[in-house]
Amino acid sequence: MTDDQWTPLSDRDAPAARALRDGVPASLELPLREWVRTTTERYTGAAERAAVRIDVVLYTEESGHEDVGTGERIAYWTPTEKLLDVTDALLDLVPTGGWQNTPLTAGLPTWQAALITANSLPDTQYRVPLQRLLNDAGSLYTIRADGRALVRRVDSAVAAVTDEAAKAADQPERGSATRHLRQALDAVYALQPDPVKAYSEAIKAVESAAHATLQPKHAKATLGTMLGEFRQVQAKLTVPIVGTSGTEGLAVVESMMDLLWTGQTSRHGNLQETRDETVQEAVMAVHLASTLVQLFASGAIQRS
Repeated sequence: MTDDQWTPLSDRDAPAARALRDGVPASLELPLREWVRTTTERYTGAAERAAVRIDVVLYTEESGHEDVGTGERIAYWTPTEKLLDVTDALLDLVPTGGWQNTPLTAGLPTWQAALITANSLPDTQYRVPLQRLLNDAGSLYTIRADGRALVRRVDSAVAAVTDEAAKAADQPERGSATRHLRQALDAVYALQPDPVKAYSEAIKAVESAAHATLQPKHAKATLGTMLGEFRQVQAKLTVPIVGTSGTEGLAVVESMMDLLWTGQTSRHGNLQETRDETVQEAVMAVHLASTLVQLFASGAIQRS
């Protein structure tokens, strides 16, 4: 199942890209409610749990309609502004066989192929149709890679850079950089973005990726202490692009590390009121972290 979006004929030759649609556009509302009804009727208790999670009251003394089932109530009585939240909650409650990560391959034993097919039925029956609806509607949202939530769509170029950085960092000496970077991306592009978590995870990703290069013997190293070390040992560090004077390349790396470190407003409390990071700040932090993780994890930044 691809995440490609169909584009209307009138938009295909337009000079500007088709804008993604936030919220629940009118054309998507009824099909999405039908998806909620079908899904909740299949999984016992899913409607009640989803309603509790997003604080939707399904039954009141005045509601009446005793013959209306719970699945119909949450599908058709949920306010439009909470419909994506219901969908998001159900994705977490419905079992998954791995969403897009369990394709059948030639040569598998019959029993194994049957097991994969059985486990992936919820994905085939519910996630695939939902993804088609979101794509056809030009929605700003898509199903997360693990199938358990809705997330905001990430620009393909941004996703490619982050993915390459995460792959480069997937090695023992770079600690948990890959996990932190992916968690930062998920948090900042979530249905309800968590910029504080995203910014914190972005910093942890860089700390993990840079630790072996800058302060391998410092067990409690932070991005701040690594930045201090970076400045002290610059003469022993190399980067592929050095610049005309031989120092510009390292200066850019130092500036990126410093901006990421000092830009985190929620790290410590003090006499002044602590301010949470904004979504825009967190997005920039994740992009900075992706580049820094790639540079350290790939060995582009070397220490003699």
